[in-house]
Order: sequence, then C-alpha cells, then structure tokens
Amino acid sequence: MDLFRSLRILGLKSILSSALTLEQEIYNLYSSLKAELTGLEVPPSLVRILDEELGHQQLIRDMKNGHLAEEEIERILGESDLRIHEPASIDALPADRYGPLLKQIEAILEKEEEIHRLFAGLHRKAKIPFVRRAFRFLEEQERIHLRVLERLLGRTES
Repeated sequence: MDLFRSLRILGLKSILSSALTLEQEIYNLYSSLKAELTGLEVPPSLVRILDEELGHQQLIRDMKNGHLAEEEIERILGESDLRIHEPASIDALPADRYGPLLKQIEAILEKEEEIHRLFAGLHRKAKIPFVRRAFRFLEEQERIHLRVLERLLGRTES
C-alpha cells in the first residue's frame, strides 16, 4: 500500500468517525422521542426515520471500518442521492396528537442544521479531492435529513 493511499484511508476513517459520532447523537435524540411515546402508537413516519437513521449509520460505519471495497466507497461518495432516506414517504405529525413532541423535533432540526452547516463549510474549504467528496457526501445527507424533519413538522419542501 502506498503512502498516499494509506493517508487517504486514514483521513476518510477520521472524517467518517466524526460523522458517526454526530449521527449517533441525533439518533439518541430520536430514540428519546420514541421513549416518550411509551403506551401510545409510535407514528409510522417516526419509525421510518429511526430505521433510515440506523441504515445511514450502518453505511458510514461500513465505510469507516473497511467493509466496503474502495470502488464502492468512491461510488457512494460520488452519488448525490443514495436513497437512504425518502422524504416523500414522511407524513407530518398531527399537532393535536403529538404536539409536545414537535418542540423536541424542532430541537433536532436545529441540531441537524448545525451539522449541515459544519459539513457544508468543510466541503467548501476542503482542497484535497477525496476530502471534498467525503464532506460533500455528508453535507448532502444532512440536507436530506433537514427535508425529512421539515416534512415531519408539516413544512413544505423548498
């Protein structure tokens, strides 16, 4: 393995490790919403988001841990829409039934906006091509997370 390839793999692992930490933090916020619904029906849209978030985390974990071939990682980093999340499948939560959760979802949205701004800024500033691709991928995934949350809150997509 040449030095450049080793540095590239190490750099990508570092980027993905940081992203995974943020993803786990967001997932924990979603999980706390689910826990508050004990005894109530968990809205299908929330169940779908939780499942999709787990899938997203697993993809990042697989990329980070070398469970995917380098060619597959390059393909993933180059795609603009991996179809991990399907915003159109998310229905707004009725405020009359889930009103107390909406403030918590707003807080999750704010956290996701912070993460999106972080990755967007790093994407803009990155000079090394594979680093730019990694941050572009993460920025795009966060953009989709924002769309999903906006739909959950009953906001129109922009």
